[in-house]
Amino acid sequence: MLFALAFSFNAAAQTYYPLPEEKAYWTVLEFDYNTWQYNDVIYTVMGDSVINNLNYKVVYRLDDYPTIYDTISTLHCFMRQSVEEKKIWFIRNYLGETQEKLGYDLSAAVGDTVSLPAFQFSVFDDSLFYLAFIDSIDMSFIGELNEYRKFYVFFSLKYGSSMSLEFIEGIKDYRSTFPNLDILSGFDPFHQSETVCVQVNGSFWFGYEPYNENCGFLAVGLDNPELNKLEVFPNPVSNILTVQLPEGFKYAELLTIYNTLGEVILQKDIESAGNSFAIDVSALNQGLYLLNINSHSSNISVKLIIKH
Repeated sequence: MLFALAFSFNAAAQTYYPLPEEKAYWTVLEFDYNTWQYNDVIYTVMGDSVINNLNYKVVYRLDDYPTIYDTISTLHCFMRQSVEEKKIWFIRNYLGETQEKLGYDLSAAVGDTVSLPAFQFSVFDDSLFYLAFIDSIDMSFIGELNEYRKFYVFFSLKYGSSMSLEFIEGIKDYRSTFPNLDILSGFDPFHQSETVCVQVNGSFWFGYEPYNENCGFLAVGLDNPELNKLEVFPNPVSNILTVQLPEGFKYAELLTIYNTLGEVILQKDIESAGNSFAIDVSALNQGLYLLNINSHSSNISVKLIIKH
């Protein structure tokens, strides 16, 4: 897909575009090494901060899993951009860091080696990247961006590494625009993040069609009511519960039931269960629960009442 969108460089791409700093939302699928599942999160820029006499934008990470009922908002990192230098720095607050590190150097020329320590994670990858090529992408298909944007591809110089940065100027990186790996899991090319949508000022700047189904929390957002239509019956239930997956929800993998504290009470592999199946919940205590269905790319949930 990357190369299908790429065109030869166009003179219209000479203008440099910084990342949007307000009313912007990046929907990212992230692999959770604790649950061994993908989870959808949202990154957004909200507010300003002054650190070491420099002005930063504050980046928050929004998550609705496993709470569903509430969105957890966490201060993720701080971002500083220089339009003149074509550089973006980050303070990785989520790792407890207090000093800024360079994340993108878009002033580099093809073949240059640059140090991008914001995307260096302990022993897993080196901070040195080389700029493999600069191409351009025609963004006219999304309406507002009636022009080309530069497309940068940086590869890590660490021997045997598969890590790369694939950045569309002013829009996103294909994995995660903001550093999001931790020092324990490091870089795993087989379980990496993927930015599936960027939404700015209510318009979909980038995403896979249909855009509105890939923006926000993929399985529980109000913009996606049909995908949310997970049916369980009877509800309340005392023993045997029938689960009916919504049409269009594909590749279901795991059913999990949580109590009101967010603790896992029951889990069941449902990869071969089909769109409709039954489970025995007679062993669970009477009360309110959350039933969650996980696929390789999204989650859907419904409140469940057990009454004996």
